[in-house]
Amino acid sequence: MIEAHHERIWTFKEIPSQIAYADDVDFIGHDYANIAKIQETLEKYQLKVNTDKTEFTLLSKSEEDWKKVKKVGSLIDDNEDIERRKQLSSTALSRLNSLWLKDNKIRTATKIHLYKSLVKSILLYNCSTCALTHTEEEKLNAFHRKQLKKSLNIKFLVKITNKSLYKKCQEKPLSLQILESRWKLFGHILRRHRDIPANKATRAYFIQCGKNHRGRPRTTLPTVLNRDLPLIDLEIRLHLSDELDKITALAQDRRQWHEMTAKIERAAEASQTKNWDAPRH
Repeated sequence: MIEAHHERIWTFKEIPSQIAYADDVDFIGHDYANIAKIQETLEKYQLKVNTDKTEFTLLSKSEEDWKKVKKVGSLIDDNEDIERRKQLSSTALSRLNSLWLKDNKIRTATKIHLYKSLVKSILLYNCSTCALTHTEEEKLNAFHRKQLKKSLNIKFLVKITNKSLYKKCQEKPLSLQILESRWKLFGHILRRHRDIPANKATRAYFIQCGKNHRGRPRTTLPTVLNRDLPLIDLEIRLHLSDELDKITALAQDRRQWHEMTAKIERAAEASQTKNWDAPRH
């Protein structure tokens, strides 16, 4: 069990929203970093910053420019990043056509192994941070099945059920793989010290999710994680501080956490397999 903490939770206004990027380093704060002053400090250690290449990003609901800003290989906006990943994975799959898709001598297992290594890995990069609606997940699952059929050279007019396709490829819907990655990341953050920025921001977003903003709320990780919990009838609601403390305590035991996330994944899979036997083109 963890010790009880009663630290003050960050408010939305206290979460840093301004990012200054310079020479592979992000300076995050409530105001844009003074790069000139940072340069003066670094010069004491014989280090330099290229001020001409400095990029500034404001994370704001009222502005859209931040959505296409790339950080660690991913666009900040989930939807923009998913579409980009689809394009990149499609390009990677097309490059394999001349190598093995049209060669009947290569075993199916080898083709699928190559697909997972060279194509699906691009599609799922950094997927643990994605917060998708059910509709967006279904679109991603359909895109994944389309790529599996291309890998096996299954033509459009050939009918095959989703269940048969997944079994043939030893695969499962991408939404389930994203769900698993999402809960692994969540558990990892909860096990870290409460004073790290990731943990503070997580608690702030969970407890204050949906407040202080007008208009239709965005689908965020707190929204999606709260959506997953009812699958196993776990009576914990992450938007409550005491309830978040309960699941934080649970995360400290890796075995218990793994068992809980496995139950969530099995329940999600059971809810998705109802229509798998229906033949699809």
